[in-house]
Amino acid sequence: MSEIISLEDILKQLYAISGILIDVYDLEGHSVARYPDTGAYFCSLVTRNSQGCERCGRDNREAFATVREEHKVHIYRCHMGLYEAVFPLYHYGRLAGYMMTGQMLEKREGAAEEVMQKARQMNLGSEEEIAEGVKKLVRIDLEEIGAFVTMCRVCADYIANHHQFPVTATGTAKEIIRYLEEHYREDITLEGLCRWFGYSKTRLNQLFREYTGTSVYRYLMGVRLTNACRSLRNSEKSIYSVALENGFSNQNYFSRQFKKYIGCTPGEYRRNQEREGGQKA
Repeated sequence: MSEIISLEDILKQLYAISGILIDVYDLEGHSVARYPDTGAYFCSLVTRNSQGCERCGRDNREAFATVREEHKVHIYRCHMGLYEAVFPLYHYGRLAGYMMTGQMLEKREGAAEEVMQKARQMNLGSEEEIAEGVKKLVRIDLEEIGAFVTMCRVCADYIANHHQFPVTATGTAKEIIRYLEEHYREDITLEGLCRWFGYSKTRLNQLFREYTGTSVYRYLMGVRLTNACRSLRNSEKSIYSVALENGFSNQNYFSRQFKKYIGCTPGEYRRNQEREGGQKA
């Protein structure tokens, strides 16, 4: 049997070939592995600055959200004008985390000065520190980025195929919650969730209940009704429109479920809210 290459060794070899920082994150955006451990020098200048750290975190969250939605590699320019790439990592066919590479400076006249100017504007350090940080960035042209991305995709597939990424049931439950809260307006079925996350119906409901204390169906209903209540309070949309916009197939079904869980019909709820609002005024 051939020897399985560990996650740490994969990151080391990628770095040895490219000189580019490699990070691995779980679904919550927490760092699982990184090489080199100390990170890149320019990255340290950015993250020690409160504004830079906040914007870097926002870039990461937006990139992760794109990968969750599209299930493919996402290449983008960060707020500092550097190229980064995020790859989906799978565990037994379901999304389990992300592999991120960065920061890559485009081989283009004026590109380095543009990054230095952004760094000066954000007060990331002294002129010497900024110059040193930009000097240490890996230069790469757009064609080379494509080749590097292909190499990283092969490594991401290896990590998935050999189950090198650590996954917990809690992490999967949180990802199901995120999916429900992002897609509750759509036609969601338990069968579809099982296909998406790679679990049987029994196992998916079991791990979800262990984490939330309720079933997938009841949680989804709660999300839909919470948002429907908000629409009834804050808009003049018809009950029919509110039902369809929150994932209910028709008004009658919406009204039945609303009364079952909220204790009154949507129309009664709206009138009660209007009455309470008038009394407060």
